Amino acid sequence: MTMTLRRALLLCALLVSAPLAAQTAAAPTPEIFLRAPQAGATVNATFDVVFGLRNYGIAPAGVKLPGTGHFHILIDREAPAIGEVIPADAFHRHYGAGQIETTLTLSPGKHTLRVVLGDAEHKVISRELISAPITITVRAP
Repeated sequence: MTMTLRRALLLCALLVSAPLAAQTAAAPTPEIFLRAPQAGATVNATFDVVFGLRNYGIAPAGVKLPGTGHFHILIDREAPAIGEVIPADAFHRHYGAGQIETTLTLSPGKHTLRVVLGDAEHKVISRELISAPITITVRAP
């Protein structure tokens, strides 16, 4: 085999194998968190909340796109099990329009906040898409 033919074959092998390697590479792990408020913060009764998400997408409730979901804030509650529907009540707030921030009003005292990404049907997607809880203190008026 000539040197030119070897180079051509090697180039063909690289061109074919590079896209295959990219397809089989592991996707980065998703991460969900609260950008604001920060853990340990003292806030007024009404305060801004900003969601954070890496390596995953946002889509409104009801939209079934792979690798997407929408935010929920859990107030003083644990997250449901993977695959369970997140309730909709005063302790489980839904942001099904694809919102990435909101304003909350809470009673004075300590509260635990956690953000969870739900799928098109409001079901918990995975452990990686449940944030670590943060504790905040709401000032008395």
